Amino acid sequence: MRKSFVALFLLVVFVLGGSACAADFEVREVFAGKGMVSSAHELASKAGVEILQKGGNAIDAAVATMLALNVVEPNASGIGGGGFMTIRFAKTGEVVELDYREVAPLSATKDMYASEASKKAKESVLGGKAVGVPGIVMGIFTALNKYGTMSFAEVAAPAIRLAEEGFEVHPMQTGIITDNFDNLSKYSPECAFLPGGLPAEAGTILKQPELAKAFRLLAKDGTAAFYRGPIGEAVVAAVNKAGGAMSMKDLRGYKMIIQKPVTGKYRGYSIYSTPPASSGGTHIVQLLNIMENFPVKKWKHNSPEYLHHLAEAMKMVFADRQRYMADTAFVDVPLAGLASKEYAKQLAGKISRYSVMQEVLPGDPWQFDGGKKTAYLGHDGNKHISTSSFSVVDAEGNVVASTNTVNYFFGSGVVVPEYGIVLNNEMDDFAQDPKSVNAPEPGKRPLSSMSPTIILDPEGRPFMTLGSAGAMRIITAMSQIVMNVVDFGMSMDQAIEQPRIFNVASGGKAGKLLIEGGISPETVMYLKLRGHDINEQPRGGYFGTAQGILIDYAKVKHQTGRINGGADSRRLGVPIGF
Repeated sequence: MRKSFVALFLLVVFVLGGSACAADFEVREVFAGKGMVSSAHELASKAGVEILQKGGNAIDAAVATMLALNVVEPNASGIGGGGFMTIRFAKTGEVVELDYREVAPLSATKDMYASEASKKAKESVLGGKAVGVPGIVMGIFTALNKYGTMSFAEVAAPAIRLAEEGFEVHPMQTGIITDNFDNLSKYSPECAFLPGGLPAEAGTILKQPELAKAFRLLAKDGTAAFYRGPIGEAVVAAVNKAGGAMSMKDLRGYKMIIQKPVTGKYRGYSIYSTPPASSGGTHIVQLLNIMENFPVKKWKHNSPEYLHHLAEAMKMVFADRQRYMADTAFVDVPLAGLASKEYAKQLAGKISRYSVMQEVLPGDPWQFDGGKKTAYLGHDGNKHISTSSFSVVDAEGNVVASTNTVNYFFGSGVVVPEYGIVLNNEMDDFAQDPKSVNAPEPGKRPLSSMSPTIILDPEGRPFMTLGSAGAMRIITAMSQIVMNVVDFGMSMDQAIEQPRIFNVASGGKAGKLLIEGGISPETVMYLKLRGHDINEQPRGGYFGTAQGILIDYAKVKHQTGRINGGADSRRLGVPIGF
């Protein structure tokens, strides 16, 4: 009886146009013929394009964009943090992944956050014990030295100018500083973001001469300034003054990783994304693999049928993430199994059209992996909304996607006084349970969801470069944007701006289905009748903030095609092209 009623209601929903969105957003497409940068701030995008127009390649522009974001969006990313970069080279077609994720210091122990006293003091989030060894500086210089064409001094010039001359504070940024006022005033009361001891006001000019000094020193002495010299010494002093235990040995021992990306295919499109220590690439591939078993295009965008199946697929993906994903330098992870088409088909078979899974246990990807079956206690991801992502395409067809973070907005709250560097609180991405495979250990990389991704079309040509902020919602935001383009034929900004959903499973139980504002009330009503436990939330950064670039070969104006950029209005994103 219930199935018949819900089926009848589904028909009514479709007749009434239940797949339509009551959306409240504006699509702003940007097109170019030669090169483009799409980032979370207009001034950072302009910095990258400035380098492209001076003859730099996509890697040079990526570093310029990253440094400029450190200046104009210091709450989200910077040289006190870490991240990932995915690069495709036009001449060879090779795709590489740069992992400059932070690592736990040598003082780390599995039980360092396990006590009630530590939890009450929020030691994994605030102060010196929350700071992981930063990796971005090593990532920047490795990218430039191996793949770029310009010096650090050349690509840092726009960021240095922005730091010294200042930029106008946006109301959104004032709000973020105000939200973090207590943490900043406790650990860094003299920082640039609190002029006169109060949050920088919207419309005022924010200058950061100390950060400019750090960039100039890096231009002069390279990585040694950070990992062996005065910047590193100031970082260590700031961490330890705020209750941490870091040493110059930690900085001298930092190693970044160049590796092969996670790969997969979705309806003939090839996906290249981040492997561990990020879970993002693997689980994007897994989620898309599951959805490939269904007639997504036929169901129409954000229709009840589509969102029901997508929500169920998300639950199984996050159940697997909690059980299996970790730093592969410390534990075996069934990466091939998780990305297997056969495994995805098995999971898709568990989804019922007329019922909702309440108990969601991890699957068995080992049977499709060929490795030794291992069971262990994993760990959920964090719920914060920070991080910054950007995409670059140059005139030669080189493509970069990069995502970088200090974890929470303004990280640990510790700002290095001599150099204006916001220090991460990436240690909070470790599990507090010492029995977890994701518990802290010296040199271990905390589990991430960052997923800078490059997608090739069925003919093997660069098609899309995409990344997002938003912790675990990166995985779901990216997957929905890819389907918006591939299945629903949307342009880049149109695909990014659409309202999204998020559903997780943890500890064997399904979580609430989170619905972003803009999805039609009829569809929400249908999902409730189906049995989903729904939490409707206003449109905002919680559901991820993405930046991306599409290359349209049907409208070729240049050898790289017509470039179409989009950037999320949930943030201050702006694509710039030429």
